[in-house]
Amino acid sequence: MDSQVNQNDGPRREYVRTNDVIPVYYELADADGECSRSAFDWELMFDEIEPKAEENPKLYELLFDINQKLNILLNHISEKNGFNMPEVKEVNISGGGLRFFSKEAFDSGQKLILKTFLPVYAHVIKIKCEVVRSLPNEGGGYSVAVKYVDMDETTRDKIIKYIFAKQRRVLRTEKGSPD
Repeated sequence: MDSQVNQNDGPRREYVRTNDVIPVYYELADADGECSRSAFDWELMFDEIEPKAEENPKLYELLFDINQKLNILLNHISEKNGFNMPEVKEVNISGGGLRFFSKEAFDSGQKLILKTFLPVYAHVIKIKCEVVRSLPNEGGGYSVAVKYVDMDETTRDKIIKYIFAKQRRVLRTEKGSPD
């Protein structure tokens, strides 16, 4: 029996993707592709701290909790002082880009700086992006798709490792649940 390959399967994605709920902050980039604010970048404090959950689970858990609490405090302060730090949570993430929901529309080609905290790392990941599309949502707001720009391979590897860890958790949960 001959097997045929369907040539119309559509474009293949370069990176594996997953849906998740994670904190993501975005802001418009300036002409040089950098953050428009010049305030102290508090996330840099955590850049050198990267415990692996399997090496020191208690330290990892404590740092994760501290960072979550800092995020809550920073959100509260930013709302009171008018900082532009909108938070989005439901995302579709891959090694090449991200889709999130926003209250505001963006133009294709606009540059953004995204900051996210992936649960497997104890510091914020800062990503330069370009808007690919921004489409109105039925329930209001916009579905915004971005591609990463000038991303170093270390950061991309962290995102990919996070995606695979998330998929393993989902598979374990599905395997453990009764059908």
